Formats: sequence, C-alpha cells, structure tokens
Amino acid sequence: PAAPVEAPPPAGWFPWLLAFAAGTVAGLVVVAAAGLLFKRAKKERAESSREAPPQRKLRGGGSSEEPPAHRTSAFGMQGKRAAMEDAHVVASQGPVTVAGVFDGCGGARAAKLCGARLASEKLRRALLDARAGDAAPAIAAFLASCETAVDAEARRAGWVDATTAVVAVVNGDTLSVGWVGDSRCVVVSDAGARVLTRDHNASNPAEAQRVCAAGGLVGRNEKEAKASKATKLAAKVLSPNIAYRTHPKNPMRVYPGGITLTRALGGRPLKMKSSCPVVADAETATVPVAGATHVILACDGVWDVLDAAGAAAVVVGARPDDAAEKLARHAFEKGSTDNITAVVVELPPTPAARSEPEAEAE
Repeated sequence: PAAPVEAPPPAGWFPWLLAFAAGTVAGLVVVAAAGLLFKRAKKERAESSREAPPQRKLRGGGSSEEPPAHRTSAFGMQGKRAAMEDAHVVASQGPVTVAGVFDGCGGARAAKLCGARLASEKLRRALLDARAGDAAPAIAAFLASCETAVDAEARRAGWVDATTAVVAVVNGDTLSVGWVGDSRCVVVSDAGARVLTRDHNASNPAEAQRVCAAGGLVGRNEKEAKASKATKLAAKVLSPNIAYRTHPKNPMRVYPGGITLTRALGGRPLKMKSSCPVVADAETATVPVAGATHVILACDGVWDVLDAAGAAAVVVGARPDDAAEKLARHAFEKGSTDNITAVVVELPPTPAARSEPEAEAE
C-alpha cells in the first residue's frame, strides 16, 4: 500500500518574528536617516542665517534701458552676535547708483524698515533723479522720512529699535552721501582712502560737547557721566579704572540711555524727553570722485577692526562681485564681534585712465 502523506509542520511564530524584526530594523533605518537629514538641514539653516540674503539687484525703474555704469557688491553677516540687525540696499540705473547700509540697535526692525524704504522704487526715485551734485538734499529728506516712519511704528507697536544709516548716491563723477550714526563712507583712489563721514557717537569730542550742551551726560559708564569736577580731576591724576571702575579703552556713552550713538533713526525711548541729546539730524557731503576707484559703505562691524586704508587694501584687486563679502569676512577674521555689513561700488576708470593702455600699446 502507498505510504501515508504527512501534513506539513505548522508555520509557528518564528517567521512572524523574523518579519516583525525586519520591519522594525527597516523603520529604525528610515528614522535614523530622517534624523540625520533633519540635523543637516538645521545646521545649514543656522549657517545660512549668519549671512544676509543675497543682494537684490534692483532696477531703477523708468523707461531707460541704459546699463548701469557701476559694478557693485553687497554682503552682510550675523557674525558673533545673537541676531542679525543690519540691512543693506543697492540700486543702479544708467550712470547713477544708490546704496545704503543700516546698522540696527536694540533690534532689527528699524534697520529693516529703512532698508525697505530705500528698496522701494517710489521712495528712491528722488535720489535716482537728482542731478549730479544735487543729491545731498534728497538724501537728507529721505533720512528724515525714515525717522518719521520709524517713530510712527514705535508709537503704534512700542518699538524701542534704533538704527544708523549711511546712504550714498554716485552720479557720474560726483558722490553725495548722508549719514546718521557711526556707519561710514570711504572713497578709495590711487592716492589713498578718504573717510567722508564723521562718527555720530559719544567718543567724538564735537558730538560729546553737543550732547552735554543739550542736557545729556557722557562717560564710559554712568558713574563717570555723573562724576563731580573733583572726581574728574582725580581721574586725570589716577586713572578711570580707579576713579570710575571702568577701563580707559571702553567707549564713551550717552546718559540717560547708555548708548554709544549720539544720532540715530528711531530709539523713541531716548527721545521722549524735551531736551533729548540723541537726535536724528543727518549730515551730508558731496565730493568729486573722478579718478577714484571704489566707494565703500560699511557699519561699525568693519570699522571696529579696520581703518579706511585697511578696508581699501582688501577691496582693491578683489573681484567686483565679491569685494563686499571679502571685506566682511576679513573683518570677521580680524576679530569683529558685531554684525558686519558692507557695500562696495567699483567706479569706472576716467577717460584719461582708459586711454593710457591704448597709448602704451602704440
């Protein structure tokens, strides 16, 4: 007789256990991979947040299709600060370039608002349309309008933010600049580097005198600011370390408030008193730039570690598209602890300079 057919053994729990283990391992691999991707993306976002967004190439508007005469670069980085509070703008049309740097204090909102106003084609139209040599009044009017706008937001939303401002208009062979605060404008030529602005801060003797005449006080700390004549005399004999418990190299500050700036846009809490020593009055200058090679606008994150000649040495010879970035990164490497923002405008050579190579070739 035929042998009886035996039934297959029951599957039992072992295959199910293998399937469960395989699924668990696969899930863990997916979760681990997702975690690594998330950490990498977070790191990239953190690194990118330390730099300002790429410069916006703004058109001047109007019907003119004339290409811009200036090659420009702009760059901002958070640096070692906890947040980025600077803003910058560059706009070119034909022979005219408008540029601005705004260094926020106590927050980024005032600087960003002023930068947005300069980026607005409607608001910068007066700067682009000003005749060569006549842009200074338009810059002063623009900065005054920024003060009004920031103050309105401060009243509405309780802002305490303030900002410096340096705005330049390059029109042909003429440069006009207006500024409030300690951001600077430097003109570079073969003869050297020239600072066109003067710092509006308490370390500037002329500004310190103006503050005191307006009823404010100036000192490295509040103790020095409120010191009697006898204590000030003792400090000259001894040292600020002993008399005021402050280092001689510490910056001068305005009291009440304790800020280094003597002029700024915004900062409403400092301006609420009738005899406020901190004002928003802009200064302007207009100079010829024939023969110059570059115009540099930068916040004190650059000037804390570099003088005009040092900044000029960095941008001269740099590629026009990354001169500002090179300057900012150099300031960071030199030890700047602030936000760092710079704009560099490369000026075209004069007709005489352009003809020199041709003459040599002949």
